[in-house]
Amino acid sequence: MTGFQGGLSITIHELTLIFHGADVFDYGDAARLISLLHPGLSLVAGVMARTAAEESGLPVTYDGRRPSEILAEYPGDKAVLIHRAKTDASAHRFGSLIHSHLKDRGLILIDPGTCQILTWEPVDPSLSAWLSKKTGYTVKSGIHHERYPPDTRVIGGCLPGEPVFVNGIIIGYATSEEAVISFHDGTVQAISGIDLKDHGVEKLIRFGCPDISKAWCKSGNIRISRPMKGDRRIRKGHIVVIDHSAMACFGAFDPDTCGILTIGDDTTSICGHIGCFRGMPILGITDGDIDGIVPEGYAPGSVVLQAAWERDDELGIEIAGMVPDEPVVWDEWVEKIIQELGDRVKVVHREI
Repeated sequence: MTGFQGGLSITIHELTLIFHGADVFDYGDAARLISLLHPGLSLVAGVMARTAAEESGLPVTYDGRRPSEILAEYPGDKAVLIHRAKTDASAHRFGSLIHSHLKDRGLILIDPGTCQILTWEPVDPSLSAWLSKKTGYTVKSGIHHERYPPDTRVIGGCLPGEPVFVNGIIIGYATSEEAVISFHDGTVQAISGIDLKDHGVEKLIRFGCPDISKAWCKSGNIRISRPMKGDRRIRKGHIVVIDHSAMACFGAFDPDTCGILTIGDDTTSICGHIGCFRGMPILGITDGDIDGIVPEGYAPGSVVLQAAWERDDELGIEIAGMVPDEPVVWDEWVEKIIQELGDRVKVVHREI
């Protein structure tokens, strides 16, 4: 069965859909588009998108690479990117950024949030016309945005007050539609549209200044839906430590991992959210500096501790030093840590 009429005609089942972001699953876009377009392959890019995709039960395959890296492997008429943007401006900004990494390849971006199909040349018009007919979305030319110096990054489509992320760490809060930052002298500088959060910048620098042109940047909540709760994993095994780097969470899901020690408020909430469906408990070390970027959800056996007078950074590193190399019974180890810390912490959440 062929799908396109005009200059090119290919088999529908040769089409690959690349889904980016959790919203395309939580709003039902992925289910609808897979049903309408019958792709031969559906790929998922993005950590939180992977969580939402697993919960959806749809026949999709996770690919840990960036959308542009995946798209580069396919001809322009064989792969389509799908992303739900918050605004029309953010849809164009996102597509323009992806297209800028594709060299001579064009881009077709389906944005269910604005009901548009945005195209960046060169693309096959018969494919975009067919997609428009199937989805009911309007085809528009994508806007090309100004190129900035290599050490400068624009995060578009922001809403004032939203958190702004670099590699999963909140470095500040947007004050306008575009947050512009740069890296100079080993630190982050605000150019416009953002109030920096000193503690967040400090954490980012502690892990090493990333290549700003390739860093994962976004604004707003990471996910809007509460996670589904899965069955409890093994109760005895090894413990993994994640220190203010929540996007590394999936690397902790080895068969012999019984739980995760998470350091930082947002790291705890993100890892708890991701681990909830997989039945992976966490022991979260926090200090009350949470931004509420994901709806909370925790697997059975999870405990969240809040430092009474210390910062989670120092306390978390101390507890990380208490993680043994050998397998332990998770619940017993957690209770031992709580007893040893005494009045230095209080239990703010316990998932039975």
